[in-house]
Amino acid sequence: MKIIGVIPARYKSSRFPGKPLVSICGKPMIYWVYKQTSKVDEFDEIYVATDDQQIFDTCKKYNMNVIMTSDQCATGSDRVAEVAQKVEGDLFVNIQGDEPVIEPEMIRQVISIFKEDPEVYFGSLKKEITDPEEIQAQSTVKVVTDDRGDAMYFSRSVIPSNVKDGKLARVFRHVGIYAYKKDFLLNFSSMEQTELELGEGIEPLRAMQKGYKMRLKETEYSSIGVDYPEHVALVEKVMREKGLDRE
Repeated sequence: MKIIGVIPARYKSSRFPGKPLVSICGKPMIYWVYKQTSKVDEFDEIYVATDDQQIFDTCKKYNMNVIMTSDQCATGSDRVAEVAQKVEGDLFVNIQGDEPVIEPEMIRQVISIFKEDPEVYFGSLKKEITDPEEIQAQSTVKVVTDDRGDAMYFSRSVIPSNVKDGKLARVFRHVGIYAYKKDFLLNFSSMEQTELELGEGIEPLRAMQKGYKMRLKETEYSSIGVDYPEHVALVEKVMREKGLDRE
């Protein structure tokens, strides 16, 4: 199985324009994401997928594989699908371009889903959360899965609601690393965005509303996303503590 890692990186972000190029410990953020991703030996190839010339040129400067994609991609998955049309591969893994301290083992865990069950075509991770503020936050995507680990629903609302007295059900957040077999990915990208996907702002609901399944594995790891400029200092602190800035 040929495994391709793809890091979508667009310049136009409503919350933080140009963030793939923001300096973190002296280098652009996309450099650090690529570096962490490169630690995953399972990858045969890794690419940054962008729609911006500045990001493209920066990747070339740092000797990162990069592919120019359309500026009309509705989601990161659609951008990965463009790469899948140009690159030979069996499994494509979508790594968030704003997580410069992502734990490589998280990526390996997603890949392991497909090795454990060859029938799986769409996979990701989930992590239990207990902090009340994180549970209530609309920015936290929650997921409920069945006994096999297949997603039943995603929401920015609290699911399960835990409104009944007695033993509370665990709450899980969705960890945004996606992996797809090529045929499914291309099919996914050809689907029109659905009511549920647009209403929740959550990509997998496009496929789930049409009857497709997504397998999630529970992870013990966490990552830190750079959503706003004020998050840069926090990420730099974590990188220095882990010694990543010296690699």
